[in-house]
Amino acid sequence: MPGLLTSLTSFPRIKGFMRLLHKLLIAPSLLGLLLPLSANAGGEDHKGHHGDHMNMDSYPSTMFMGKTTFVVGGVDGVTDSGMGGMGGMGGMGGMNSSTEMDATVFNYDTKLMFMTSFTGEDMLKTAIRIGNFGMMEPFGMMGEARLDTAFNSNDSLDLHKAYYQFPMGEDIQITFGPKLRQDDLLGVWPSAYPGDGVLFVLNQAGASDTYSKKMGAGAGISWTNEKLVASALFVSEDASNSSIGFLADEGKDHITTQLAWVDEKFTLAAAYTKADNGKTHDCPDVNDYSSYGISGSYKFGDSYSLSAGMGWKSPDNEDSPDTSMNKVEPGNTWMLGFLWNDAFVEGNNLGVGIGTAETHRDDSGYDDPLAWEAFYDFTVSDSIRITPAVFVIEKDGKDDVKGALVKTTFRF
Repeated sequence: MPGLLTSLTSFPRIKGFMRLLHKLLIAPSLLGLLLPLSANAGGEDHKGHHGDHMNMDSYPSTMFMGKTTFVVGGVDGVTDSGMGGMGGMGGMGGMNSSTEMDATVFNYDTKLMFMTSFTGEDMLKTAIRIGNFGMMEPFGMMGEARLDTAFNSNDSLDLHKAYYQFPMGEDIQITFGPKLRQDDLLGVWPSAYPGDGVLFVLNQAGASDTYSKKMGAGAGISWTNEKLVASALFVSEDASNSSIGFLADEGKDHITTQLAWVDEKFTLAAAYTKADNGKTHDCPDVNDYSSYGISGSYKFGDSYSLSAGMGWKSPDNEDSPDTSMNKVEPGNTWMLGFLWNDAFVEGNNLGVGIGTAETHRDDSGYDDPLAWEAFYDFTVSDSIRITPAVFVIEKDGKDDVKGALVKTTFRF
């Protein structure tokens, strides 16, 4: 870790934020030492609040949950693309295309989730979300350092998810809805590395093309037989587009199947995804592909877990001829993540993840893409966590992106 901090602070524009990060670390360190005194006080209030929203003696019953995330951070090695959606970086939307992003920024994301059961076995989930991460900014949903928590609604409330789950017999579960994400339909998420981590690319189970986490309308079915779980699903991105429609030839559809084995200590899953990007002709397209993924996790006792995964992508139509400038060709991804629960202090967690920053191509002169992160969760109470983190992203033909942030998560 000392070598990591030395490397990060060697970039002049990140030094100011590292000093801020050092100051912010002091408070949660002290709070972590006081954890045994504060955990009980927050826990009872938290449980009671949820109890007010859920009457388990009659149906329909609705439970409300909320989550707000603050992110203070900065990066070095990213320049503004000159495109729109820049409002979330503290008013930097008017920068020229060659302007370097060197500010410490403050973003937020809030989710309000309602889970309604009509029978005690089914669930209607509705999620409303609001955030100010710009799309093309480093931390934004299409940025060079996209965060897992990034969401941009331009400070307006947005219906984020709406879907319904219900059982069919004892072994089958059906899920469908007009707004959901691929992983909402899966029977198993094959990784113990936290989905509420830092970089989005390291929270795709090592198979970024297979577990793309695309959103749209969709439906899925999961079948469970003891430790074996099988799933089949589809997500249609253009279902609400009146000129394209649902599961149309021109629509962007993603079809995924998964077979998983879930044991007390380990999970292993194989998955296949077919994505067409709405293509009805034979021209090369990086988003028109078939992909496979093998991912899993293993728990060492109660405190440690190791997650790993690999993915292979094959475009339906490759670039010809195959040169280093052409990007539509087969590639692979991988990821390795280590999580230590109750690290040093009970309730605190330490995580380290490393993997491909983009789909790797086997080209002469192509630099291996690499992303890694390290974070430490401080538990302030049952409802508040503070997470400082550092990360590096290396992509072919681009400057390395080095960054640091402090994420504060409030659950209610």
